[in-house]
Amino acid sequence: MHRCLILVVTLAVSHFSCIAFAQQGDPAKPPASREQWRMIFVGGSNIGYVHNVVETVNRDGKQVVVNTQTSVVDALLSRRPGTEGVRSDSRSRITIQSEETVDGKVLAFRYRVQNHPFVKTDKQGRVSDGQLQIQTTANGRVATVTRDFPDDVKGPAYADRMILQQPLKANETRVITTFDPRSAQVDTIRFEARDFENVLLQDGKERRLLHVVVSHSIAPDQEFHEFFDEAGDSWKTTVPSQNMVVYTTSRDSAIKLFGEDKNP
Repeated sequence: MHRCLILVVTLAVSHFSCIAFAQQGDPAKPPASREQWRMIFVGGSNIGYVHNVVETVNRDGKQVVVNTQTSVVDALLSRRPGTEGVRSDSRSRITIQSEETVDGKVLAFRYRVQNHPFVKTDKQGRVSDGQLQIQTTANGRVATVTRDFPDDVKGPAYADRMILQQPLKANETRVITTFDPRSAQVDTIRFEARDFENVLLQDGKERRLLHVVVSHSIAPDQEFHEFFDEAGDSWKTTVPSQNMVVYTTSRDSAIKLFGEDKNP
């Protein structure tokens, strides 16, 4: 059960890091730094959080956009009644990071799953001259593979900010091809917008949000339901097949399951 839930969470986290609607446009300026905190619920129980940070750094005179998505989950708490809000020291940490040029070309990525205190999987990749080299360390074994990488595939940070520039409209459908760091594969994402509806959020308040059904080519059996405001920010995600709900919230609310986490 724990392993299955972690697999579902890694898929969901990968989805969050690639929320995007369009590849049109070529922003002249580097993206502004952005940060987002989200609470994960499975079966009505809070099992952890997702923390996303996008920032632009200078490396050897070149601007690089770094998109880091960290999720921390305790699957055991979802099976123990009466443990809501109880601090837990047992956790799995999943980190997905991509590095891109300002115009969206993928430079490097990292995907890491750590079941405290051990690292279960560590996958790193770098793109050079149209080739993606991936090094995977799992259970003490190291494997390296090299494959062609399409030049027109954008990274998740670039694709994510496109939604802020061109928010999806009601009854609109878009398709995007982006890179999924978790699977190290090209992912074709389809977005089917429905209409605006009143949506109940984690704080008990309702908000008028656009309901969008999202599917991924790398996981065709999973369907995500995103709820966006008019500016293109996501406030709620549901995965009905897994009884999972994820809410955008504050840092304090997001990490309360683990108390004062010094390394969120």
